[in-house]
Amino acid sequence: MLNTKLKKVIAALAVVLCVGYVTYDFYFRLPAKKTPAQTAEQKESAKQKLGLDKFNILVLGVDGRENINDRADTIILASVDGKTNEAQLLSIPRDTRLKIKGAWNKVNAAYAFGGVDLTKKTISEFLDVEIDRYVVVDFNSLINLVDEVGGIEVNVPVRMYVPLEGIDLKPGTQNLNGLQVLAYSRFRGTSEGDIGRAKRQQEVITLLAREILKASNLPRLPQLISLFQQDVKTDLSVKELVALARIAPDALDNGISTLVLPGKNKKIDEIWYWEPDIAALAELLSVPFTKTIALFL
Repeated sequence: MLNTKLKKVIAALAVVLCVGYVTYDFYFRLPAKKTPAQTAEQKESAKQKLGLDKFNILVLGVDGRENINDRADTIILASVDGKTNEAQLLSIPRDTRLKIKGAWNKVNAAYAFGGVDLTKKTISEFLDVEIDRYVVVDFNSLINLVDEVGGIEVNVPVRMYVPLEGIDLKPGTQNLNGLQVLAYSRFRGTSEGDIGRAKRQQEVITLLAREILKASNLPRLPQLISLFQQDVKTDLSVKELVALARIAPDALDNGISTLVLPGKNKKIDEIWYWEPDIAALAELLSVPFTKTIALFL
């Protein structure tokens, strides 16, 4: 008799757990893309796109200090595939020459002219992709997030010293606090200039994600999500943040693909720009992401 009751209890618990898991899995996952019926011409056009048609999040880094003309000095398109648990970071150098409101300008001017909306529109039209969400991080929000997880370990490759900008880092592997991570992310005084800075910003994003998802920080995940919502401007919902947190460990294990928009420095009308090479970008995106990492890390 006892065994029968025990079996019924176990069966009931199993049903509850199954229903709970299915409900959780359905609710806490990234929204599916709408896929309306396409004509043959539309399907062919889609094949010619750059391949960034996953869940795309535009990450913008701005100064955020009072009386500062905010241009977005960090522009990264993060693409996440919830089915394969793969992620890609595409950095767009701030001096990239694009059309903004019909006139040629540096891409970082879009934020000063029209905020998030104009920046999304500019990047979306340039890459011919849909941008689903945005994240705007300023100096203080980056500092707070890094300090909240106890800093991140970084191998500083060279002496970084620009006292007027608060940058003073010595080479070597070390645990950096929020202010130091900000300095590391802003430094441009290497042979790669702004391209090297873009790579360091991608590195910071990856290292910060790893730190947040450490076993010791997982019990504090709701608190970290709450802090993220307070300090960062974003239209990501709590549901989507949790979904990203679920995908992140596997994406990090798979290796996040990191790219910088290919191009070259070009002087036009006495102004230096980064002239993008879209054909080269399309070729890079056709390479399996594991190989792409080797090319750019």
